Amino acid sequence: MQFADIEMLDIPDDLSVTLMSQTESMSDSPQDKVEKSKEYPTVQEWLHGGPDLKFQFDENEYKRSARHKDDFSHAQTVYITQLYKIVEDLSNNNVTQVDLDELDEPVGVITLAKDIGNNCDREYKIAKINEAFGKILDAFNVFYDTVKEIVDDEDAAAYEDLLSLLDCIQANTFAITEKQKPELIIRWINRYDPKPDNLFIDAVMYDTPQPYLHPLFWNLYLGDLLTRGMFPQAVLSLQNSKYDELKDTCPELHTIISDLITVLDAYTSMALKGQFAEWKYTVCGYRDNFKKQKALITDARHIAIASQIHDLLCVISGLPKTISGFVTSWYEMYGALALYQVRDDDSVYDEYFKLAIAEKGSNSAIKLEQDFCDLLTQKYLRVILAIDSYDTPTAAYVSKLFELKGLLTNYYDDLATKSLKESGTLFHRLISDYLLTRHAYECFEVHLLVPVGVGLLLNPVVTPSSDSLTRNRQVISEFLPHYECFTNDDMEWAMTVCAKLNLTDTIKKLYLKQGEKSLKEGHIFEALNMLVNCYEDVSSSDGTSAAMTKIHYIAWELLFQDCLLNSTPVPDELIQNIVTNNIDSTFEVHPVIRQCLSPYAVLVEYFSHLGEAKFFSKNISRLFHLIRFKYMPQKFVPLLLAQLLPFFAEDQFELPQLIVIIELIDSVELQAKGHEEELEELYQYAIENVPENVPQDWRNALKEQGKEIPGTVTQLLKQIRKHIVVKIGQVYIK
Repeated sequence: MQFADIEMLDIPDDLSVTLMSQTESMSDSPQDKVEKSKEYPTVQEWLHGGPDLKFQFDENEYKRSARHKDDFSHAQTVYITQLYKIVEDLSNNNVTQVDLDELDEPVGVITLAKDIGNNCDREYKIAKINEAFGKILDAFNVFYDTVKEIVDDEDAAAYEDLLSLLDCIQANTFAITEKQKPELIIRWINRYDPKPDNLFIDAVMYDTPQPYLHPLFWNLYLGDLLTRGMFPQAVLSLQNSKYDELKDTCPELHTIISDLITVLDAYTSMALKGQFAEWKYTVCGYRDNFKKQKALITDARHIAIASQIHDLLCVISGLPKTISGFVTSWYEMYGALALYQVRDDDSVYDEYFKLAIAEKGSNSAIKLEQDFCDLLTQKYLRVILAIDSYDTPTAAYVSKLFELKGLLTNYYDDLATKSLKESGTLFHRLISDYLLTRHAYECFEVHLLVPVGVGLLLNPVVTPSSDSLTRNRQVISEFLPHYECFTNDDMEWAMTVCAKLNLTDTIKKLYLKQGEKSLKEGHIFEALNMLVNCYEDVSSSDGTSAAMTKIHYIAWELLFQDCLLNSTPVPDELIQNIVTNNIDSTFEVHPVIRQCLSPYAVLVEYFSHLGEAKFFSKNISRLFHLIRFKYMPQKFVPLLLAQLLPFFAEDQFELPQLIVIIELIDSVELQAKGHEEELEELYQYAIENVPENVPQDWRNALKEQGKEIPGTVTQLLKQIRKHIVVKIGQVYIK
């Protein structure tokens, strides 16, 4: 993602930036990025009442994500789903934007009971928002640990920078408690720019017989540890510095070092218990009395060590100038001031930052360092867009937390004033709406993230309005017909969404698509069940028409034709049980399915009783009913008539039956006009593809009788007529 300066908001020293209108698909692995031509309005255009974000669905990208998953995509899916659940939880707990007017009352003002309640509500919201940011940071940590070995070095470095930026944001803006803030600041600094490095540690602690005598042990090595708040490491280093030999050679210095260890070891526990003031009082007393202890030392080398320890005491007692001499960057000084000046007071950190910048300056050429400075100078819009440059999903959710905490209120107030002044229109749009809506659209191109996309568009996480809800409903209805239902749960979820939004046409499209999919996979009854849900006897919509076409195809082409050509039922146990009524009474079969399966059921009954003399009349009646069925496709009639040929070798036909057959042949010849080619094509296929091991089949029966199979439909009908003439003659002779 790239950025360009724009003139959006009149805020001093904060040139607003905006997103470019082209984005990359979220599902792209960093190793295989392909530019996607997604055109969105810029943030500036959108906030000033520009066009809504247009849903630009890439079906090919979605299908790819549904069928091809890699380790990066899986990790990203897990991460984004966690982000959504974190922010959704805020909505479920009714965490709305913090009202900045609910600040603490001035000293001396009597607080009313309702104000106390408001303050409690505000504190509850802030705690929940801070907690949510911590969860986002934890989730990103897991995501980064998962993907850092599978992405290229450039992307790994970018994710590492984002982790440092998120650390900085949590420490300075979303700390759970004020007591926790200095430690979070130190964690951010140590992750971003770790010191001391391992080679230096080895040189001082492991390659030196007496580390405490190393010329860099005190001012540089311990100085780094203490300005970085690394108290356990500092204590351990002192304990292992071999200073115990001073018991005999310089007990005064030994006592000084032992006291230093005690003071350092107590810092964390006392600070987190709210006893920092007592700890600092002890340190200041220790520092002020240090001259007396130092005066008792006579050895020049030991005096030099004592002087260095005094400098360290000045550092941990919070003296800015001394701290400045021990650090090389503004953020190190900022962290040390947070540790050693005043804790548990959020109002002092702005001064710490200004003091650190004044002493050490900043390097604006380093983008990430500039991002830190933007955060600490409350240029929150820049920070959000900086996050977006690293990872768009993270920026979308973090922007919502910024807004809930009221950090962007000044931006929106200035924007409202400017829009009223310039156009006389008040636009109330939020940056998080832009980012979350765009993110939701991108989720629709990742199969496993579709529920996240739908959830964002339906949940108050994205500011609800009548216009946005209508637009979002349209987007969902446009997408869902493309949704791949791999499991029943997928289908049930999609149906639930449609029902919630009353998307009746979309429901039909989903059933039609799923029916076609089930049919392709060979699940005939499941396909029928899906397709019949598209059917409405009062509707002639495209969905109903397409569904009935598919149902007729299954009933006639797949079932009836297959059975007729092979003289055996289709090998589908469930369908067989349904047409033979061998199902539990509680098993529901839609009336339309029963109706469409009726001809096939009659044909199955016919073949089931074929060869049984006692069922001869019944079977002949079944054939007559099928041939006379007004919806019977004409191409099947010749093959139904052909079933009669083997019976003429037996003396079972009665005169009325023979007369009916003549009537049927006359009717067939009349109705076949204009369809001769279609009838002939299926008949030719039937006589060329005779099923094996089916002795009751009419073709096999004729061969068994030593008779030829008629070569054409015309010959078939003539052959039947001849047999009838012979049979009628025999009847009259008798």
